[in-house]
Amino acid sequence: MHTSAHLPVTGIGEYTGTLLHHAEARTALHPGDGRSVPVLCLDLELANKLRTHMHVEQPFAFGQHSQAQAAARRLTKGTRVTVQAPLLGVRLVVTNTTHIHTHHDTPKGQ
Repeated sequence: MHTSAHLPVTGIGEYTGTLLHHAEARTALHPGDGRSVPVLCLDLELANKLRTHMHVEQPFAFGQHSQAQAAARRLTKGTRVTVQAPLLGVRLVVTNTTHIHTHHDTPKGQ
């Protein structure tokens, strides 16, 4: 089976699921200037047939640590949520790969 995901450069994805544990306010480095910014982190069990897990991060502005912590306190284990995110920032991680096949007919980098 050969599959490939060709997502549009713009667009919003919407995902609904249940929090697997309490949300957490963490700190991450801002990609532009390297300053520490607060990030709200959630792990969801999505409302689909496979009950797929999804890690969600919502960055806050510099200096808004208390707002991120307040949001984390409201989001407790078992809460059903819907998140919206630009498709451009979606990253897929497959932790149960069984085979990796190389394609010798495609130039490297494509």
